[in-house]
Amino acid sequence: MIVAVAVLAGGVGGGLWALTRDDSVGHPNAGPSAPSVTVTATQPGASPDTSNASGSEGAYADPAVTTAPAPSPGYSRSVDPLGYTVDVPDGWAREETQGKLAPVVTYTAPGGNRRLMVFEVKESSVTESSSQAEGIAEGFRGYQYLDRQTGTDWTEFSYRYDSRQYGATQTVDHRFRAADGTPYAIIASGPPGTDMTEQLTTAVNSFCPTGFDCTSPT
Repeated sequence: MIVAVAVLAGGVGGGLWALTRDDSVGHPNAGPSAPSVTVTATQPGASPDTSNASGSEGAYADPAVTTAPAPSPGYSRSVDPLGYTVDVPDGWAREETQGKLAPVVTYTAPGGNRRLMVFEVKESSVTESSSQAEGIAEGFRGYQYLDRQTGTDWTEFSYRYDSRQYGATQTVDHRFRAADGTPYAIIASGPPGTDMTEQLTTAVNSFCPTGFDCTSPT
């Protein structure tokens, strides 16, 4: 069970469009994609490498000031230019697309069969945002509801659907409020039967807005 707050990023429409953009070619609200960047491991506490900020490998590294416990083995801390840090598996590539209301960042595993999406949610309530997202997901081809879990200031639901690009896909949509009060969504997707619990839990529990001290309990 994820032990953090959660929400869908970029507004319901923007985030779900990014999730299923292979099924929505030519979407009028689609924007250009930023260059793909591979997240690489660095020593905890090392200064970020800003020499490749244009989008080449190594642009995302550990922050100079640790805002959360050091990444677990096999994970790297992405210092995202959109204003947060988040721990993702080593070697996963970052890509930024423009949703309807906000940018959507996707971290993709080598081979492309597992993904983590991160975006800011525009609805004021994570429950409202999640309910709207679920309503939209119900219209996806091959949609199958799996589960829902809810806690204090977070909620998530899981489902399966048929993606034209990736085929059968299992998704966990987790929405929460970050330390600064901003609602976000982190969505984990992969082939049915793929356990994304570790990757999703790590991303949610490590998520920290830039400039906030996330080491102290709230």
